[in-house]
Amino acid sequence: MKGKFKTFLKLGILFTIACCIILTPGYLKVRSLKKEISQIQEEIKRLQKENESLQIEIEKLENDPFTIEKKAREKLGMIKEGEFKFRFE
Repeated sequence: MKGKFKTFLKLGILFTIACCIILTPGYLKVRSLKKEISQIQEEIKRLQKENESLQIEIEKLENDPFTIEKKAREKLGMIKEGEFKFRFE
């Protein structure tokens, strides 16, 4: 009886070690992939917010003359007739 118990114990230990060796790389890969998915989801959220902001800016540029004038002044350095532009360096 003692001999059978030792045999089962050895087989149980070997089985446990084999499972650890076989399953550990898979577990680590799953953990790594979950982390990557989480990072990608955060990037998606950031890009969605940026997209919403750009969509609002597009709507303003299409519908609001003041916004168009402001962008023309800021980006292109345009001025109205009769205005002077001063540059400080």
